[in-house]
Amino acid sequence: MNGAYVYTPAIWPSLASALVVAALGLYAWQRRHDVPAARPLVAAWLFRALWLVGIVLEKAAVDPGTKIFWFQFQVVWQLPTVTAGLCFVLEYAFPGRWLTRRNLILLAVPVLIDFLLNVAGGPQLSWRQLSVGPDGRVVAVLAPAVLVTTVYGLGLLLVNLAVMAWLFVRSPQHRWPVAIMVISQIATRALYVVGTANVPWPASLDPDVLSALIGTAGYAIALFGFRILDPLPAARTSALEAMRDGMLVFDPQWRVVSLNQAAANMTRSSASQSRGKPAAEILHAFGDLAARLAAGSDESFEVTLGSGAGARSYETHVSALRDFRDLLEGHLLMLHDVTEQRRAQAQILEQQQSLAVLKERERLARELHDELGQVLGYAKMQAQGARIQLAAQQPATADEFLAQLISATQDAHDDVREYILGTKAGAGGQLGFLPALQAYLQQFAARCGLRTELIVAPGLTSEDFEPMVQVQLQRIVQEALTNVRKHGQAHCVQVRFERADGRAYITVQDDGVGFDPESQATSEGGHFGLRFLQERAQEVGGSVAIVSSPGGGTRVEVEMPVTRRAGEGAPA
Repeated sequence: MNGAYVYTPAIWPSLASALVVAALGLYAWQRRHDVPAARPLVAAWLFRALWLVGIVLEKAAVDPGTKIFWFQFQVVWQLPTVTAGLCFVLEYAFPGRWLTRRNLILLAVPVLIDFLLNVAGGPQLSWRQLSVGPDGRVVAVLAPAVLVTTVYGLGLLLVNLAVMAWLFVRSPQHRWPVAIMVISQIATRALYVVGTANVPWPASLDPDVLSALIGTAGYAIALFGFRILDPLPAARTSALEAMRDGMLVFDPQWRVVSLNQAAANMTRSSASQSRGKPAAEILHAFGDLAARLAAGSDESFEVTLGSGAGARSYETHVSALRDFRDLLEGHLLMLHDVTEQRRAQAQILEQQQSLAVLKERERLARELHDELGQVLGYAKMQAQGARIQLAAQQPATADEFLAQLISATQDAHDDVREYILGTKAGAGGQLGFLPALQAYLQQFAARCGLRTELIVAPGLTSEDFEPMVQVQLQRIVQEALTNVRKHGQAHCVQVRFERADGRAYITVQDDGVGFDPESQATSEGGHFGLRFLQERAQEVGGSVAIVSSPGGGTRVEVEMPVTRRAGEGAPA
C-alpha cells in the first residue's frame, strides 16, 4: 500500500496501455509536418492517455472520494478523445477538405461545454449521483446535461464509423487499416458500455483494461503495419493513378491482379471488374498481345489500338515479379502511349524529307546548269563547224559534225531524263525509299535494255535511313547506273543492300567491260565520277569505293549509317 493507492496486478495492463498510447502520440508528433492527419491523432492519443491514467488511478485509489475524483477525471477526457478521433478520420479520408479552422471551432464548442459541466458545473448539472459500490467500482447516474453530451459523443462516433465505411468502399488501398481501426473502435465502445452499465462480467477480465488494450493494439497495427502516417505509400498510389502509362499486374497464370486508371482507360474496363480475369479477355483489343505474353515473350514491342486518325500506339514492357527466393509471383505489364511521339516523329521525318528534296533539287539545278552549259557550248561548236563545212561544200565532214551533235544532245537528253526520274523518286515519297528505288530500277531497265535486280537483306527497311541519307544514296546509285549505261556495256546490274555492325553496305555490280581504276584516278575527273560519288557519301557520314578490272565488270561499294540497330551481326 502506498498512501491512498493500492497497485494490484490488474492495473498494470491499463498503465502499459497508457504508456504505449503516449509513445504512439510522440511518434505521431514527429510526423506532424509530413502528414496533416498526424496532428489530430496526436491530440486523440494525448487525451486517451490521460483517460487511461484516470482509469489506472481510479482502480488504485482506496478512498471513495479519491475514486470518484479520478472517475470524473476520466469523463473529462472522453469527449475530447472522440472529437479528436473524428478530426483524424476526416483528415485521413479527406485531406485538407473538412478539417478547416471554422469546423475545428464548431467541434471544440461542445468539448468546452462538456468540460465546464464536468469541472465547474456541480452535481446538479453533471451527475445526479456518484457513489462507490461494494465491488469498488464507481456507480454514476447522469444528469440531463451530461446525458446530452454523451449522446452527442455517440453521434460523433457514428459519423466516424460512416466516414471509415465510405473510405473502405471507395479506396481499396485503405481497406485493411480502416477495417482494423473500425473493429478496434467498435470493440472499445462495446467494452466501455459493458464497464459503465455494470453488466455482469468475469472478475478476472476488466472491460476497461480490455478496451484500452484492443483500442491501442488496433491503432498500433494500422500505424506500423500499414504505415498510415507514412506519405510514401499514399504518394506511390497517387502517382500510379495519375501516371499516363498503363500498369497491369498479373498473377503467374496471367490473371489480372491490379491495374491503374490509365490501364483501365486503355483496355476500356474498370479496375474492380477486371480483377481475376485472364489477360486474353482484358487485352483482346490489342490483337495478339495476350498470346505473346503467355508465350513468354519479354521483349519490348509496339502495338496499335484502333485505326485511322483515332489509332493509338503503345509500347509494351513486360517484367517478371519475383520474391526473395526468386520464385515467380506474377508479371508486370507497362503500356506506354507513344502516339504523340510517333506523330511528332512522322512530322519531323516529313519535314526532313521535304528539306532533303529541296536541297537535292537545288544541287541538281546547279549540276544541270553546269552540264547543260557544257553540252550547249559543245553543240554550238559542232553546229558552227557543220555550217562552215557546208559552206565549203564539204557535206561528208559536215555530216560528221552533225552526227556528233546528235550524239551529244541524245546523251544530254538521257541525262536530263534520269535527273528528272531521280528527282521524282527523291526520298521515296509515299512509297518509301526502297520501293521507290525498285521502281526506278525497273524504269531504267526498260529504258536501257538491261536486266536489273534489287536484293535487300531481311529486316532492313526504308526507315533505317534518314531522309538525307536516302537522297544521297539514291543519287549515288543513279550515278553508278548512268556510268553503266554510258560506259559499262553491261547486260545485268545488281544492287544489293546489307547491314552489319550498325552500318549499311550497298553494292552496285555490273557484268560490263570494266576499266582500270588507277588509270581513271590519274585522269582529270574520270568518267565514272568517283569524286562526285565520294562527296555525296561523305556529306552523310558514308564512304564509296570502286572495284573494277578490264573485262571483269565494275562494283561500286557504298557504306552508309543507319538510324537504328536492328538485327546486328553478319550480313544477311
